[in-house]
Amino acid sequence: MENWNRMPAKAYIAPAALVRKTKKQIKPYLSNPSAPYTRTNMHFNGALLASVATFSSMAPLANAHGYFTKPEGRQPGTAFQDACGMQAYYNMKGSINGNIQGLQQVVANQDDYNPDECHLWKCKGMKYADNKDNVQSYTPGQSVDLTFTIVAPHTGHANVSIIDTSSPNGKVIAKNLKKWDTYASTSTPIQDSQENFSVKMPTNLGDQCAEEGKCAIQMYWDAPDIDQTYESCIDFTLSSSNSKREAEAEEFSRPHPRDFSPRAAAEE
Repeated sequence: MENWNRMPAKAYIAPAALVRKTKKQIKPYLSNPSAPYTRTNMHFNGALLASVATFSSMAPLANAHGYFTKPEGRQPGTAFQDACGMQAYYNMKGSINGNIQGLQQVVANQDDYNPDECHLWKCKGMKYADNKDNVQSYTPGQSVDLTFTIVAPHTGHANVSIIDTSSPNGKVIAKNLKKWDTYASTSTPIQDSQENFSVKMPTNLGDQCAEEGKCAIQMYWDAPDIDQTYESCIDFTLSSSNSKREAEAEEFSRPHPRDFSPRAAAEE
């Protein structure tokens, strides 16, 4: 049988109808252990069983959901793969929108999953090292337009905050730049204001976010009724909030040409 860990990402995305059909095909063999097996059907149904096992691990992610698309949120790469495992990598390459709880189920029994490095509850495990070419630059007080595309709604609550990505769990250092007590309700059409919105960058962070890889804008969307949580992060730098004041102070203290005019000298 082929090595699933080496198959392309699309191999891990199975329509629900295919999963149901596959399960139906193997049901007689599961319910009747004495059913005759030939070399051919043993190989065929063994493959089906492996397929169902793989597709079943995908089920928690198949509901899809949402992610930052403008600017683009962190994407999986080799750093994510090394920390969270090949299975998680293929899942996220196939569909970046899945929930954290589903990923936890996928990686639970994977030998190449490293919980000390993966940190699924920080940016859904996505790494700055894979996204160095997609770092945004902002200034204190700047209004930033964001697009979070909701692929499939699930009623919950959400917020946009700034996190310190150097901390293991992504410590929040500026909370609720945007907040929704009810988000992506299944009882109403998707609201444009919940997909396209703006946030104002804080003015009190000093130089905490001056260096690349230190801070990220994080969308946190939790749907408790179905026990699913979704995160997406945008890496950015923020010029020191003291820079503007320092520049103004320097401008104020700088001698003006008129201070050296003949009139000014005469007045002295």
